[in-house]
Amino acid sequence: MFRKVMAMFVLVFLLLLRVVADSVTAPAVFVFGDSLSDSGNNNYIPTLAKSNYSPYGIDFPLGPTGRFSNGKLAVDIIAELLGLPFAPPFSDPSISGVRILQGINYASGASGILDETGQQFAARIPLKKQIENFRQSLSGIYSLFSQNTTLISAYMSKALFLISTGSNDYLTNYLRPDLYATSSHYTPLAFSDLLVRQMGQQLMALYNMGARKFVVYSVGPIGCTPVQLSGQSCTEKVNQMVVLFNSALRSFLIDANMHMPGTNFVYVDAYGIVTDVLINPNIYGFIVTGQGCCGVDKSQGQVNCIVGTIPCSDRNSYTFWDGLHPTEALNRIVAQRSFTGPPSDIYPINIQQLASI
Repeated sequence: MFRKVMAMFVLVFLLLLRVVADSVTAPAVFVFGDSLSDSGNNNYIPTLAKSNYSPYGIDFPLGPTGRFSNGKLAVDIIAELLGLPFAPPFSDPSISGVRILQGINYASGASGILDETGQQFAARIPLKKQIENFRQSLSGIYSLFSQNTTLISAYMSKALFLISTGSNDYLTNYLRPDLYATSSHYTPLAFSDLLVRQMGQQLMALYNMGARKFVVYSVGPIGCTPVQLSGQSCTEKVNQMVVLFNSALRSFLIDANMHMPGTNFVYVDAYGIVTDVLINPNIYGFIVTGQGCCGVDKSQGQVNCIVGTIPCSDRNSYTFWDGLHPTEALNRIVAQRSFTGPPSDIYPINIQQLASI
């Protein structure tokens, strides 16, 4: 017990040094979003959206963990670049105490910005609930810092908040008129505005809890994912809808930066980054862009890998792992360009610059 207490004391002390040091980097990364960022939260809820089985995780050190990829997610790679451990899933009951100080992952596969998105998968954790879960973690952070509001404010102002969501609000909501009425109630433009308003409310909730550094990802070209392809062609109607959302999101973040001094919102053009890779795959070492690496029965509308199938041997030559989710190789490009990219990739500054502020 004494050793555990001392270990906790040492880690808290080191984090305090990291927070107050002149050359500080981010002491923690808190992750919110959908299956592109879920590090295992869905393992702990009764949902159909799971990936804690083979061949998922075939290239991840711990095997299948609930990550929707063959290996690391973009948020994992960003944590590595910051010198931080992978953010563990909030839903894991073993994650408590001092372990929360270097970041937690709240993302949930099949979730969306709207609470109802993904209801056909049974349980999932919508963005609003993810923010509420962070509030619960924040109570623990207050206790670990002995309610010292000065230190807590310094810690929160340095921590990074990564948000990547919105794909499912299209794929499993707006584009499913058999299950949802949103497409009959909203034009694509009105729907994009609705999503950005809802997302803005959740970002403001984080701000009111002390968050000051936000990294917000656009929705990628989901019309070019294997499950959406029409032959070898992207479904441009879908991509055009996503562009409306991304444009509104970028405008919201720029406006927030102008009117909220001391706060930094950065916009990652995931759409542009992934589109660049899909247009120029050979430059990045990819060969296959139109199908997933693992076994997916597209005729049945399946997105995830079939349990126990043997995936392709050269995963680094595929952009997509299953019918929707990227391989680690593509995740690494998105993460690296988010971390050190120019304003055309991430605006107005990149993650490396944001972490140093």
